[in-house]
Formats: sequence, structure tokens, C-alpha cells
Amino acid sequence: MYPIFEYFANAPALVIALWSGAGLLVVLLFLRKPRRLLLATTEAGRLQISRHALHRLLEACCQQLRGVVSARARVAKSRGKFKTFLRLKVRPDAKLDAIQGYLSQEIADIYRQNLGITNVGPIEIEVVGVIPEQKEF
Repeated sequence: MYPIFEYFANAPALVIALWSGAGLLVVLLFLRKPRRLLLATTEAGRLQISRHALHRLLEACCQQLRGVVSARARVAKSRGKFKTFLRLKVRPDAKLDAIQGYLSQEIADIYRQNLGITNVGPIEIEVVGVIPEQKEF
């Protein structure tokens, strides 16, 4: 018998750990998020958008507002609905309730009109920082 087989025969905990790790890796590969979201399918072809492009589209929508300095977007699909999470850095004079109302409406319109997604879920906005305006000389 080969020495490596004798080593594994004498260490069953190691064999169990190796098989558990391999099983976990297989499960994670099957559960990972797709890189692209399917928007439409016709007989002429398919329309897809990458997650990265979707995030940048939403961030650009946020950054066009005067009170928003920077934005980070994350989209998750849960129970058939697209949940949107936005993390914003704003200026001190920003009107947060107006920003929240405008972004909720604008992002819902982007989903429905630009992307053709009708199952829009909640849009959660979190302010993570306040950036003062730069004083010019």
C-alpha cells in the first residue's frame, strides 16, 4: 500500500475535512450570482446587462444631483424582485428627504422605461458620509 493512503487511513478527520471543503466549493459555485442579468429575449436574440454596468448606471443617476458627492450601488434579485441598495456621500446642505424621493422615483423609472424591468423591489438609501465643499481661493 502507498504511504499516502496509509496516512489518510490513520487520519479520518483530515479526509472528512477535505471532502467537506470540496463539497462546500461545489455548492458555492452553483449558488454564485450570474455576471449578467437577462432583460429581454426575442427570436432575434437576447438583451443582457452586466451587473457592473447596472451599478454604474444607478451611480451616475445619483451623482447628477447637486447634493450628492459620490454613490455606490448594489442590486440584488430576491424573490423575483430587484432590490436596490444605495450608499451616498452628500454635501452638508443636501436635502435628504428630497434626494430620497427623487432617487426612488428616478431609479424606478430607469428600471421600467430604460431596462424594461417591471418587478422593482425596495430602494434603500443609506447616507454614509458628509463631504464639505472645497473653499476656493
